[in-house]
Amino acid sequence: MSLGDALLTFVSVFVAALLAFYLDGLRERRASRRWVQEYLGFWRDVLEQSATERDGNDAIMDRIDRALGRWLDPGDGLAEPEWSDIDTVNVNTAIAFTPLLLSTGAKSVPIELLRQMFLADATVPALAKRSDIVASVFHDRILPLRLDRVAHLSPEQRNSVEFFRLEFAGMREQMRVYLAMLDGIREELVRLGY
Repeated sequence: MSLGDALLTFVSVFVAALLAFYLDGLRERRASRRWVQEYLGFWRDVLEQSATERDGNDAIMDRIDRALGRWLDPGDGLAEPEWSDIDTVNVNTAIAFTPLLLSTGAKSVPIELLRQMFLADATVPALAKRSDIVASVFHDRILPLRLDRVAHLSPEQRNSVEFFRLEFAGMREQMRVYLAMLDGIREELVRLGY
């Protein structure tokens, strides 16, 4: 075998190996894109379903807020608040878009959509913390009053109810911001055809 034949064989083997690596990478990228499409389609479906449940959740929170308002200002003729409506809400923030996309899948997601998902995921810990605070205040300060059916509040009890109502309103506002982010993600998913 001459030096030229050996060099040609070496170049041929090198090109074949390089082509094999390229084709394997291409196959992995295509599989990754298909997986990302399925994953984003799943989230689009989840977000569309949760959007239909939102009105019912808002109605529940409106009833809680109205009951707290009536408790603080009973008005004429209302001896006791609507005890069944005085409750707390635990926010389920199980949605986390990006952890599974942090591998090669992130390259297959349009940058604006990925940005929206990261922002929504970054909002979740603060919302979960606020929800925990609201639940804790309810159990520590409001639930004993509710169970004892304390209709006429002392100044200290009134402060507790006002504090809970304020925290509850803050949590609702955080939820509105978060849900608006989810709506934006859903709209972007639909626009992109996922």
